[in-house]
Amino acid sequence: MKILVTAAGTGTAFSYASAIAKSFPEVTLYTADTNPGELVTSALYAEKHFQTKSIYEGEFYTELAKVIEQNKINYYIPLIDEEIVKSSNHPLLKDKVAANSVLFCNSCIEKDRYSKSFEVEGISFPRLIERTEVVGFKNYIAKSNGGFGGRGTKKINGSEIDTLGNEFVVYEHVSGNEYTVDCFPLNDSVITSIRMRIEVKNGVCTKAKIIRNEVLENVAELICQKYKLSHPFCFQVIEQGDKFYLIDVNPRLGAGSAMSAINGLDFFSAHIAKILGEDIKKYLNRHHESCIVTRQYANYLNRVF
Repeated sequence: MKILVTAAGTGTAFSYASAIAKSFPEVTLYTADTNPGELVTSALYAEKHFQTKSIYEGEFYTELAKVIEQNKINYYIPLIDEEIVKSSNHPLLKDKVAANSVLFCNSCIEKDRYSKSFEVEGISFPRLIERTEVVGFKNYIAKSNGGFGGRGTKKINGSEIDTLGNEFVVYEHVSGNEYTVDCFPLNDSVITSIRMRIEVKNGVCTKAKIIRNEVLENVAELICQKYKLSHPFCFQVIEQGDKFYLIDVNPRLGAGSAMSAINGLDFFSAHIAKILGEDIKKYLNRHHESCIVTRQYANYLNRVF
């Protein structure tokens, strides 16, 4: 079995590479990224690394299809939302993609339509603000469709509105506890891990409290049912008062999902097991109902000159 992971320089890709190296010796991993292999930690686990063009260049998908064909790759895991959509529609790639449906992925990308796409019980939505309504002294959130990993999202003061590009839509600023919900659809249900951010450095959560929450678990189940999901995904909410405001939905796992794995919910290994047709549940055994997880970085020697 040969599996290709693209955007290999991301933390999410490294978690997939680590899972394969740890638990699936029968899998041959290939990686691809815009950076060369010596700058990509995941490539340390790969049979071969491919340096590709950006997903925003048309040649990327033709190039990728050639890599998959020449190396007889069985499955391909894309990790950038727009890439998931385009590859799932590509005639030479769509049968190789291990990801959720195009409909769901498009709904995740179209952030200005969340109130329609993800209208389920238990969820509220930040109000869209017309630019003519913006007040100079207030804070707002600006988002562009298709943004991922914090890209395409800005916290702005109303006085900055004239500097904002036309691709951005403005929302009311909602503050409170922020949660990420990792989700793995399983049969007619869903396994969830809910991570409350305790500390964030440069946009990366470094300390989290993992909890159970009936409302958010039900939201995850309703989203799975609505879109008939079968691959893992995650979504983010902010708790303000008695409401949960949906601020982001990712059609795949995130780098922070590795924090859930420490508590026994290893969604990365479970996803590889699903692709291989193996037992998924052995990787989804929750150790604690509530716990604190802290994150530290590690260093890898990637090339010697």
